[in-house]
Amino acid sequence: MPVDTFRDFIVATLTQNIENRIRKLPKPSNAAQALQPLFEAVSNSMYAIEDLLGTDVAKGKISIRVKSLSDSDKIEIVVADTGIGLDASRYDAFCEVDTDFKRVKGGKGVGRLFWLDAFKSIVVESVYDDPTGRFRRGFSFVLEHEDQVKPTRADELATGLSTGTTITFCGIRTKEYADTFPKRADTFLRYFSAHFISDFLLGVGPTIIVDLEGDITTFPNAVAELTVGSPLETGHFELKDFGTLSIVGFTCKAEASTGLDGKHQLHLLANGRTVETRKVDGLLGVTDLTRDAKNDLVFHGCVSGEYLDLRVNEGRTAFNLPEKTLNEISRGCMEQVRTKLLPAQVSAYVEKRKENYQSFVTRYPTFGFDDDETQLQRVPFHATTAEDFAAGLVKYQIRREEERQRALQSLIDTLDLQDIPANFDKTVSDAARGIQSSEQLALAQHVVRRKLALELLEKLIKRLRSRKDKDDDHYLEKTLHSFICPMGIRGDDSTEVKNRAHELWIVDERLAFTRAFSSDKRLDAIMASGGSAERPDLLVWNLAYGLGVTEGDSVDTSEPLRTMMIVEFKRPGREDYKEADDQIEAQIVKYLGQLRGGELESFDRSRIRVADDCVFYCYVIADIVGDLKQQLSNWETTANGQGRIRPLKNQYRGSIEVIQWQDLVNDAWMRNRATLRAAGLSRSRPKLIEAPKVSEGEPEQVFDPAES
Repeated sequence: MPVDTFRDFIVATLTQNIENRIRKLPKPSNAAQALQPLFEAVSNSMYAIEDLLGTDVAKGKISIRVKSLSDSDKIEIVVADTGIGLDASRYDAFCEVDTDFKRVKGGKGVGRLFWLDAFKSIVVESVYDDPTGRFRRGFSFVLEHEDQVKPTRADELATGLSTGTTITFCGIRTKEYADTFPKRADTFLRYFSAHFISDFLLGVGPTIIVDLEGDITTFPNAVAELTVGSPLETGHFELKDFGTLSIVGFTCKAEASTGLDGKHQLHLLANGRTVETRKVDGLLGVTDLTRDAKNDLVFHGCVSGEYLDLRVNEGRTAFNLPEKTLNEISRGCMEQVRTKLLPAQVSAYVEKRKENYQSFVTRYPTFGFDDDETQLQRVPFHATTAEDFAAGLVKYQIRREEERQRALQSLIDTLDLQDIPANFDKTVSDAARGIQSSEQLALAQHVVRRKLALELLEKLIKRLRSRKDKDDDHYLEKTLHSFICPMGIRGDDSTEVKNRAHELWIVDERLAFTRAFSSDKRLDAIMASGGSAERPDLLVWNLAYGLGVTEGDSVDTSEPLRTMMIVEFKRPGREDYKEADDQIEAQIVKYLGQLRGGELESFDRSRIRVADDCVFYCYVIADIVGDLKQQLSNWETTANGQGRIRPLKNQYRGSIEVIQWQDLVNDAWMRNRATLRAAGLSRSRPKLIEAPKVSEGEPEQVFDPAES
């Protein structure tokens, strides 16, 4: 078609719908985001001072005056600076949406749009220079479809006035901003300081004076006073995939992190402005830093680099990067901090962390399935407690066991093949070693738990001995009994959870898993008929069958009980046995008279006959001192010369043995040590220590718990 037919061709320019643009801006969900419009105004003031003074920006000043902070309708915020002012070019840029006027400084040209979204009234007054002199202009900035910039005065000469700009914001416009805008002065200051903290720490900006209802705070002095020592600099370093970065670090008093999540902070900057602050407590590891004889310090690091400059959103409120990438940058930067800025303190932390881990594995050996360095690399760098280590290692422990199970199953499947592989013997050998290693760790865990139980038992015994019949001793006596076996329960009561938490292995290894017992229960409550209010401390039956259960939780009742055990606990250190009821043999015989030939009623109401010829193993755990020493003077001594024993006579079969508390504990220690040695886990011979004499003969030899 000939060109001359385009006589009605029209050239058009796209126009902005400002109201719609404002409506689409992200709305605040917290105080930091609600303050973003103010932060944009302060940032603009910083740029204006930098444009005027260049490298002498520290000579500039910004004042921020806030009134009626708690009332969103009446709030007034005035931001005034001593910058270059809105001259012709800057005024034109202000009037252009998405201007690239500040592109070289990272400006996106949209910051003032947030003002319209947040505030009802915005008035701007500015003094500036042009080639013909110094002038002043004023205008209001309004949210309307057209003519958003409305002059309030004609440009006029301003001879004698200093250049600068004053912006007055009044009233919160939308509910989203009203709900999240800070209402308290301390909250306002906390978020303001946190946002500009990198500027304040670096000392690269002007003086900022914040007047909150008459209370004055001056920055960066308020933050500079919190720093300890000179800045720490990494210099430029390369981080794979993220280019060249640099970090300037500061050690500060703890108040520097007020209002921030965590103690130690990494500030990610874009074009010299803080965009995101990230908690890095876990990546640093060290809880409290020290410097210049001051303790309890925190770390703040300011990270800069072109990679960050190019990836900030238009409001400079966040980076256009996924969380995974920001985490990678943080980890890489904190590695530089640990090795270059704080090497001595981090090294001390690493050593302490290793000690904590070794202590953890000593207490929980099942987690020691690999060497220390490998295990420590598997847990987060901040891991220092037992829970931290366990949480970090449990998945590796599960994977290891799963792999071992698969290997064993594969080995079993191989046996079904007609042709056995040539290296089958080595495969079997490796599998056997894997099983042995796993079982050793499990056995070590078992031994360590018992070690703690015995340590607690010894402390309880010593405490009771030292109290010498104090009025509240019965509480400790009950504690001692309950520790060995909970009181007032039956082991065959499957509904009673605590009956499974006994430590009866201390008395006899065969009792480790028994449920066939009653503890501090009345005889008339456990016998089918008859019985009295007497309460044997511990009554155990079914001894001939390993003192345990046969099917599930049911006790075998097909045969009469031909062996039973009775245990009485006497308070450690007790010396008074003057009453008739304190005669040990008489007390035991009283129990036997009710039990022999009778029937026990199990918890499920089934009856267990006690044979007429039942053998009773009766034990009394006591210190043979005072009246008891005299009472047992004509009894036979036990093999170690410390205990006493007497056979039951006439119609009763069995024996009564008095075992000293320390002998009971020593024997349990010895069995624990034997378990360690049998498993090949013992590293040293048991160390013996002297115990006080509690009866005639040589001083007792007691196992030192620290050696087991």
